[in-house]
Amino acid sequence: MLKKTLAGFVLIAASSQMALAADWQYCLAPSHAEHKVYMSATFPMRGALANADSEFERMLDEAGLRHDDVQCPRADDERSIILMLQYAISFNQEAGNTIIRLPLQRTR
Repeated sequence: MLKKTLAGFVLIAASSQMALAADWQYCLAPSHAEHKVYMSATFPMRGALANADSEFERMLDEAGLRHDDVQCPRADDERSIILMLQYAISFNQEAGNTIIRLPLQRTR
């Protein structure tokens, strides 16, 4: 009985890790005054949800890039987050904003 219980816990832990590995994000921060939007590439999510937001904001601040709010949308899979990123790019270009792509090397 104990072996079955332990095997069940291992299976649950493994499936939790697989679900976590499937989550994807990208980050963006508009600079409304400058009509720019800073964006990262997509990346698999690791750590706490707010971690990417604060790291992207810190990177922008250290680079001296003026920005407004920082967002890091997430999706359950890579394909979905890529579609979300493409939509955000199209939406902002149509609104007259310049898209500036930035690497997220420090957070990933």
